[in-house]
Amino acid sequence: MRTQLHVAWRLLPNAAADPAYDLAAGVALLDGLAASARPAVRWYAATTPALVIGAGQRLSEIDQPAIRAAGIRVHRRASGGTAVLFVPGFLMQDIALPVGHPLHTPDVTASYAWLGAVWAEALAKLGISATPVSIAAARADTAALDPLVRRACFGGQSPFEVLAAGRKLVGFAQVRRRHGALLQVGVYTTWPGRELADLLALTADERTALTARLAQRVVGLDELLPTPPTVAAIQAAFAHALEHQHGVQLEPTPWSATELKALETASLRFAPLEH
Repeated sequence: MRTQLHVAWRLLPNAAADPAYDLAAGVALLDGLAASARPAVRWYAATTPALVIGAGQRLSEIDQPAIRAAGIRVHRRASGGTAVLFVPGFLMQDIALPVGHPLHTPDVTASYAWLGAVWAEALAKLGISATPVSIAAARADTAALDPLVRRACFGGQSPFEVLAAGRKLVGFAQVRRRHGALLQVGVYTTWPGRELADLLALTADERTALTARLAQRVVGLDELLPTPPTVAAIQAAFAHALEHQHGVQLEPTPWSATELKALETASLRFAPLEH
């Protein structure tokens, strides 16, 4: 999908905050579309480890003693899926698109098509050969996916997520509201497969097996390049690809009053879970 929109999207300030803030900020960005109706992008990075589970995931799927022993907090995100481990070196991106925008589509699957293409071009600019997963390939992968691997969100493949060397490098998720969609992106500098497995309610043998299987399916930037790109380099490559494919420029913009109010309200919703 290629459009030539020739417009400026809002680029919110970079953030490196606690998971509750980061999760709330995504929802605030989505809520802000009701007032601004203007696409927005924000980048953020994990600063401390946290386990983030899907909207409908059960707390019984995590290892409570291991969580407490590691001093890790658990949060529940607004999107679906299973467990994601926030660790330093995990770079994330939120993109809010209003209803009616050319890149917003009511088809949940198709909504990732343009994003996968932009990320593939951005990674190529960084020296990484990467390819979005086709719908057919993703569906075949899901049908054959080991139930154990399903316990980790990055273990699965959704249409248009981005693979490098046959392994998942860029993962997607989304949240939808009446006034727009929030597309969420994650990419690891180093894939923390063992650390994630250690926090799930598994036997010792299952942890070993899950770690090995995830290593075959997920890759971090440090396995693909001698020196992983900086956050600034990744952001610049993405901005270049977005402008090249869709004529979009990113314009640094502060949070609006509406978004800040929504962020404050949502922060309570994403507070650490009691476990």
